[in-house]
Amino acid sequence: MNRWAMTPHSWAPAALHLSFSQITAKVYFVLSARFCIIVFLFTVTGITLAAGISHALPALHDTTVTTPPDRTDEADRQIDPDSLQEQPGIIDDPPAAEDDQAGVDDRTISGTGETGQPAEGDDPVHFSSSDSLIFSNREERTATLFGNARVGNQMGELTAGEVILNLDRNLMSAQAGEAADTLSEPVLQRGEDRVRSQKIQYNYKTDKGKFDVARVSLDQGNVTGTQVKRTSPDVVFVDDGIYSTCDLDHPHFYIRADRMKVVGEDEIFFTRARLFILDIPYPLVFPFGFVPSRISRKQSGILEPEFTYQEQQQRGIGLRNLGWFQYFNDNLTGQVDMDIFTSGTYRISTRMNYRRTDQYNGSVQLEFSRDQGLEPTDLDFTRSDQRRLAIDHSQTINPFSSISARINLRTADFYNRNSYDIDDRAEVSTSSRVSYNYSHPEGSYSFNVSSNVNQNFATDATTLTGPDARFSMRRITPFQSSGPGRDESWYESLSIQYNARIQSRYNFRPQDTDIGFFEALLSPSKHEEATGDFRHINAGLRQEASASLQLFSNEFINMNTNVQAREYWYPDSYREEWDPEEARVVSSMERGFTAGRDFQTSVSANTAIYGISPTGIGRFRSFRHTIEPSLSFSYRPDFSDDFWGFYREVQINEEGDTRQYSKFEGGVVGGPGAGEQRSLGISISNRLEAKEVRRDTTGERSERNVRLIDRLNLSTSYNFAAENFNLADLSASMTSSFFPNLNLNANANFSFYDTDDDGNRIDQYLWEESGRFLRMTRFTFSASTSFSSSRGGRRDGQRTEWHHPEHYDPFDQARFHPIDRAIHEGRVQRIDVPWSFSVNFNYRWQELPGGDSRQNATLNVRNIQFRLTPEWQAGTNIGYDFVEKELTPSNFSITRNLHCWDLSFQWNPFGDTKYFMFRLTVRDSQIQGLLQKLPGLNNLERTSGPINRFPR
Repeated sequence: MNRWAMTPHSWAPAALHLSFSQITAKVYFVLSARFCIIVFLFTVTGITLAAGISHALPALHDTTVTTPPDRTDEADRQIDPDSLQEQPGIIDDPPAAEDDQAGVDDRTISGTGETGQPAEGDDPVHFSSSDSLIFSNREERTATLFGNARVGNQMGELTAGEVILNLDRNLMSAQAGEAADTLSEPVLQRGEDRVRSQKIQYNYKTDKGKFDVARVSLDQGNVTGTQVKRTSPDVVFVDDGIYSTCDLDHPHFYIRADRMKVVGEDEIFFTRARLFILDIPYPLVFPFGFVPSRISRKQSGILEPEFTYQEQQQRGIGLRNLGWFQYFNDNLTGQVDMDIFTSGTYRISTRMNYRRTDQYNGSVQLEFSRDQGLEPTDLDFTRSDQRRLAIDHSQTINPFSSISARINLRTADFYNRNSYDIDDRAEVSTSSRVSYNYSHPEGSYSFNVSSNVNQNFATDATTLTGPDARFSMRRITPFQSSGPGRDESWYESLSIQYNARIQSRYNFRPQDTDIGFFEALLSPSKHEEATGDFRHINAGLRQEASASLQLFSNEFINMNTNVQAREYWYPDSYREEWDPEEARVVSSMERGFTAGRDFQTSVSANTAIYGISPTGIGRFRSFRHTIEPSLSFSYRPDFSDDFWGFYREVQINEEGDTRQYSKFEGGVVGGPGAGEQRSLGISISNRLEAKEVRRDTTGERSERNVRLIDRLNLSTSYNFAAENFNLADLSASMTSSFFPNLNLNANANFSFYDTDDDGNRIDQYLWEESGRFLRMTRFTFSASTSFSSSRGGRRDGQRTEWHHPEHYDPFDQARFHPIDRAIHEGRVQRIDVPWSFSVNFNYRWQELPGGDSRQNATLNVRNIQFRLTPEWQAGTNIGYDFVEKELTPSNFSITRNLHCWDLSFQWNPFGDTKYFMFRLTVRDSQIQGLLQKLPGLNNLERTSGPINRFPR
């Protein structure tokens, strides 16, 4: 079903200047003349006149009046509304109009009628008018309604100042008084569809119509024509038509054709068409063609290149985005594009996108670029080849399992050569991941399998992790019984949980070799040759079971105990031997299944202490300090003892000195630890709250609780079994959001031990020599906030209202005045520029071995946005490094909303990647796809910079 919208014409009302006395005299003269004619005809024709009128007039209210097919009375009959006042339902007398300048007779004519022999399912014609009705029965039965006339049935309703209804042809028609008078244009309403036109002819039986200067709204865009003819509900013919997706009265871009045919809401056929952009015609004339729906998504075609200039001494001039887009079907598309320069530099990219709704979707992209100078004979001539493989895939197998993959393999300088994104260029590593996830429908357990690859270009190291399989069982309480109103026994709180993990890892850290990652992965000998590491693929399994029990609980204190047991499985074990010939320790892997076990137990107790102070400071009337101390004791045996058999001894020098080592050393899932642990841990959590009291101007009191400190945690531990450094560092952390729109975070580590002259830690407490108790070794602080204008755009309270009559009738122009009082009464609008930005400050200090320290402090102002006008917006990111005393990489952007167009300008004046980029694009995807296929029209960008690829 086509949609209908208003005709795009300028607003030019025509004023009607008639006094009330003139109108009254005119109406009286017309009514008197008509009354005399009716009396004369009644005298001559007698009873024949009465029978003719009964056949011609529509039925009163819901009564249906039919007319025999053999009509013999062809005389014109004019019905004076005053003569119908005694007939109920024809004329209703409303109250007198308040505005004396209305210029119309304030009477309403209404009723229903039907033509021909009534058939089952026929819909009667409803009509009404505020002035008068003239009926003619000369050749065809016609009725003319004046004054806000409405005629229609269930197919549609026509509203105009004057409507002519042809009862024999089932045709209603109306037209505007003058071509420039758009307010009096008739309107045809068909359900939700609406058309306003200079002239309308509509058949309410066949649902066909003809319109002069009308607009047809489609699913995407609209068609405007001087002559519009609707031959069926789905077919519209247009003469001198304009098609555009821009909904302005004067569109920014459009296709103008001599003739158009609109079929449904999908396709437009045209002859002799021309494309206009900002009223500038495209030089090519299309003799015929059609515009399908969603042309940019379902059409294959050439990606037209654009001319670019980048660093004449390095690349020269070239063409960018030369390629082909292939649409295979709704589930699969492909694209090949390339950049080429006169220096020989080029880049080629292939991309495949696939998707099936509610099942899977993803893409595969392969890129290669070669960067080189102008001439191979130049002294500084270089050549750099870069590659990249990117795969994204996500698939839902069923509601409980899914697969996802994100693979990004590239060479080290690919982004530096081909990307303008600051974050991409700052990346010194790349990672890929593939995973499978399953959750039991009832939540009893979950299972996950994943594999990761990480490339570090700074160290040339590659780490392959996986397959990594994890199984986790839900914590269960086997002895818990249900029942209301009963006390729980101590053993019912026992809970058990089981986890298992199978993991493998491969580390490749080459040492001046040409052996690649994949070659070393497949050959243990080449791996040892390239890295010097005898360990190839490291794999193992770890199982862990834990049980917890609540020993004691009341309103003052909670006491719990926990036991953990772990088991480690490996396909080989680590061995060290003393080589007397080389006088050194030789390491190797001994094949054979190896297992190890350890366990740990702990007891913990916690409580809460509240302190309330009635002291008042300013608007704070009282304070509450909440302290939640926790005390725990954990025990683990020394698994390096010969009793367990997990550690071995090896000679380390010719004197015969020995040391212990674990046969699980370097294992991917760990192993039993050395040294006995009898550790007492203590942690204290603090919260500080206050009651804030405020009074308004009337003296009314309001109270609310606020948190001055959200969290202040202190924790440390003491290991009684350790030979030295028994006391662990004190860890402190604090968070606060007391200040509005400001988040504060601080973390610090403090050591209790002193240092020697070289700055190294020694087993001696600080207070023994210096009298101090703590020495800070690490400190981090961060603060973040955001700011924005209170309200964007024009304020409602300051909006100028344009006053119009309460009961506005577009077909009664007597209400218009030559001067609009609101022009002088409106207040001046306040200029309001919405803005927003966020501020982040980060500081880090850390003590290094030897007494040195390292620190950095940066201030970043991000997402700075200024909406200068409702259509103009500017943005930037600015940062400053206080240690290096320099600006961080920044960029600036300006965008402009041009209704159907988007204008943007980006500029980066700092760093190695200086560039600017200007872009003008059509917002609508359908027209954008059309412009992309026409020579010269997609080259609406201008760029300058040393990199091939620009952000899109």
